[in-house]
Amino acid sequence: MAGFAGCDTYHYVAGTLNEDARKPVQALKHYEKFLAHRPKDPRSCEVRLRAAELYRGFGRCGEARMNWEAAVRDFPKSGACEERARAALLTCPDYFPLDQGRTWTYVDSESRGQAMRLEWEVRASTGSSRGAIVTTLFAGSRRNRGGYETYDKSDWTIWRTDGKKPEPMLRYPFGQDQTWSEQRDGSSVQWLVVSATAAVKVAAGSFTDCLKVRQVDRRYPQSWRFDYYCPDVGRVKTTIGGKGYENPNTELLRYGKMSR
Repeated sequence: MAGFAGCDTYHYVAGTLNEDARKPVQALKHYEKFLAHRPKDPRSCEVRLRAAELYRGFGRCGEARMNWEAAVRDFPKSGACEERARAALLTCPDYFPLDQGRTWTYVDSESRGQAMRLEWEVRASTGSSRGAIVTTLFAGSRRNRGGYETYDKSDWTIWRTDGKKPEPMLRYPFGQDQTWSEQRDGSSVQWLVVSATAAVKVAAGSFTDCLKVRQVDRRYPQSWRFDYYCPDVGRVKTTIGGKGYENPNTELLRYGKMSR
């Protein structure tokens, strides 16, 4: 047993050294060997976070989520490590990026901005899990009003707050037919992921593998709102619909990141 423990420690150390040396493939090999033999080792929660980040860097969200889910499942009382895993599960793919300086410009779909334009900018951020967005609404060329919204990725959910109580705009896992609900102004609001592979074309471009989410307020059951969220971009389109129809409302004109 002592020999196996020493070998496992070797893989743990070798993994961290290769990661520090920017050799992610070699680091992953050592991390996977360590986890295969020591899945419940106190160090394994941190190793799973490290492996997940490396898989994320390769664009392999499936393997990244597997490690984050294992960290949550196997180390429910590990405090910060488990909390980091929960938050990270909402970021690969990232349907609502919150990095500092990110910007979005939305316009009404009918006039492509001549009637309405909405500017968003992430002004405060803790990285990928929390952020504050400053909003500015224009009617034509006239600035109409400004606002402030906060977003938080926690408890398997992306929460939006605009001065009222937090509202769950997206919830993990991001699969088709996923549903959730919340109270809003005394009424029940329900969300449904209609598709997890939607293709969307808007002024900002064409996007694939997007979430199409339906929102229904029980006070107005015949009127539905659809939001389209695309990986590493965020919300790109909003439509208004009902049984048998769907009409465009707002769409993304451009997006990017402010240089500081």
